[in-house]
Amino acid sequence: MSTNVGFTSFVYNYIDERWFTTEEKFDEKGVAIPPLAQNNPKRIIISIIRETIGPFIDRSDDPEETINVRLPDGRKVVEIPARKMKSKEKLLGLRLARAFGAVPAGYEYNAIRSSEMLKNPNSVIFGDTVVDGNDQAMMPSRVVYSSSYSIRDRTQITQRLTHNALSEGRTMWDRATGEYRTSLFTTEYVKPGTFFPSFITLDDPTPEALMHVIMCLKESRYGAQTSITGPNMKNHIVAIMACQVEPPVSSYSISESSADLVNSITLDAVAQRVISNLEKYNGDLLYGDDLKTFLAEIDNLSETDLEKAYTKLKSDAERVWEYCGFDKKKKRNSKKDRTGSEE
Repeated sequence: MSTNVGFTSFVYNYIDERWFTTEEKFDEKGVAIPPLAQNNPKRIIISIIRETIGPFIDRSDDPEETINVRLPDGRKVVEIPARKMKSKEKLLGLRLARAFGAVPAGYEYNAIRSSEMLKNPNSVIFGDTVVDGNDQAMMPSRVVYSSSYSIRDRTQITQRLTHNALSEGRTMWDRATGEYRTSLFTTEYVKPGTFFPSFITLDDPTPEALMHVIMCLKESRYGAQTSITGPNMKNHIVAIMACQVEPPVSSYSISESSADLVNSITLDAVAQRVISNLEKYNGDLLYGDDLKTFLAEIDNLSETDLEKAYTKLKSDAERVWEYCGFDKKKKRNSKKDRTGSEE
């Protein structure tokens, strides 16, 4: 990116500035509401096709059963619960924000002990909760995920593999008992080459918040056992829609209406189905070559550009933290510690 072109100006070349909130506003009492604490009718929807590029284990209560749901036409498609995607992308977001000094040193994922740790952009964007009962606090998520559904039937896209747990000598012989042990187990995988339409909605974002979420979609390890399966998912952003109200388009509705693609499915065909559904509703839609150029610009942001963006995100997050009153709560707790209790 040219050094004389600001980051926000670059984003506005592709997505009109009216879809972002960058200035504080004031409530009836004259209290300033920072951009990332507002709730204006501005939504940015990132449309993604998630393509499996390695064995993907998608399970819940049953360790041998892939999560699935039956559609009205009889297809039994694979369902990926939203949390399985959001948790992985939130973790990548944490690493990115941490790399640019935007996260407090004591922050520990899913083990936050102090509201002070919520003073970071990843917690403000993805939401977070203090787990210590002595300091209860939470930050609601500004990014909304929904479950993803395959288009093809589970029988077409999954495979069962049988494994065994070998001893150090690479056999199933148990020296302690002098017998062979039975340690076979079965795992069902979603096969590579499977497509899952997916949607992520950002509520009233800033340009830097959008950048952060897009960068989090570089995550490539999802589901169980990724330490041995390696990267197993590639996220293709196929459209970005800016609108006032989310249209009634979901992964489920795309899957339900795409039975005609089952026997000749391609990434382009699924992407076009998503785009054609979004085009029916009011809003600005970015796709095709313009979208590719926009994403390439994001990919090519310099270290300096990223540092400036994350410095701005950190400042925005600190303003949200103060607006939520966590600084006042901290002072009250500090007073409790000094006096022993409040009367």
